[in-house]
Amino acid sequence: MVKTVRVGIIGGGMISHRHMQIYKNINERAEELGFRAEIVAIAEIIPERLAEWGKRYGLEEKDQYVDYHDMLKRDDIDTIDVCVHNNLHVPVAIEVMKAGFDCYCEKPAAVTYADAKLMLDCAKKLDRKFHVQVSALMTPQTRVAKDYIKSGKLGTPYYVNLEQCTSRRRPGYDLPEFTQDFLSEKYAGHGPSIDLGIYVIGQILFLFDCPKVQSVNAFTGHFVDYDPSLVQVEDGYGVEDTIDGFVKFENGVGFHFLSTSANNYKDYDMTYILGSSGGLEVKYTDTVGGKLARKNPNMGPYFGGEPDLIFRGNVDGRDVEVNLECDKNGKMEVRKDPKMWYYNDNQCMWLAYKLGILDDETRYNTPEIALNQLIVTDGFFLSQKLGRSVTYDEIIENSPSTYVREQMINGKLYKFDTEF
Repeated sequence: MVKTVRVGIIGGGMISHRHMQIYKNINERAEELGFRAEIVAIAEIIPERLAEWGKRYGLEEKDQYVDYHDMLKRDDIDTIDVCVHNNLHVPVAIEVMKAGFDCYCEKPAAVTYADAKLMLDCAKKLDRKFHVQVSALMTPQTRVAKDYIKSGKLGTPYYVNLEQCTSRRRPGYDLPEFTQDFLSEKYAGHGPSIDLGIYVIGQILFLFDCPKVQSVNAFTGHFVDYDPSLVQVEDGYGVEDTIDGFVKFENGVGFHFLSTSANNYKDYDMTYILGSSGGLEVKYTDTVGGKLARKNPNMGPYFGGEPDLIFRGNVDGRDVEVNLECDKNGKMEVRKDPKMWYYNDNQCMWLAYKLGILDDETRYNTPEIALNQLIVTDGFFLSQKLGRSVTYDEIIENSPSTYVREQMINGKLYKFDTEF
């Protein structure tokens, strides 16, 4: 029997369309998965965008809301999918959970550790299910890498290098299809540190079971020239284009992270994990939402290629290099057992978790991973501010709260209620 989950979406921007594509692909596999999603309501504060969204997906006018609070009064919705911008995740998700709904939230969980912890604390106190979109975890690449680390094939891991750099990929500036809210400190909070950082840093944290940070030292800022006349966002271009940091974890692993949304060099990515007996080259970590975000998940690679791994090390006294063929083997994996899609897509995992098919032991704890990622990024910015290395305790004590406190909704100034 196929179960139906009735979903309401808050936010009708670009990311909501990616979510809709994933729901479409899930529904095409409903018989194999055991569930489907029915989108029954949309809330979007821009009336023109709201009308276009409703027309595109065939929602009647009565199911379209400028003010999402009106949607939260309904009793025929099973879960809410939050697709608003970064610094709105906290107030919107908390109000969703306070209204009695379980919540699926687009990445990152929040802009800072302090704010993300509010969301997790709210979910725990109100006994709500909560999940964050971290698609990089939902690939055979990540599962195989975790197995190689856990099984000792790398020996003792000691160093991770992660570089995700683009020469011109400033969302809303170089990429006009994105809203310019990505440039705004008020709404975006930060740039590539959390925009792509939640994927790539989150993947590394997951592989090592979220090791505790010992210290962080970093360099970050906004350096590459731009044309101010092309920036229309109210508070201007306020996020970093470059972040470079080094983290020491208490488990003894050193972690270097470099990310740019603009540089005068070139586009490139380079991620590798080194151990005493072997190493892994992590190729093309997913940063685009997973396979089901495509119209046809069986066709076409991610930007650069499909997520994969190369193992280098010593086997039986011989130095070897082995392509682990994660994508090819992953395709066979889901052909043999379609329920492996629960571990290959965020929304699949969320719906399975919402329905109780997966529980807190069998799902990936994406909120916890997202929270730990923000300890790292908070550390980067605190280190830059203080001009020195910072400790775990300093990061936690100094984590700021940046979420938006009020917003114009349907012509009125609304003050968010985040008390729970």
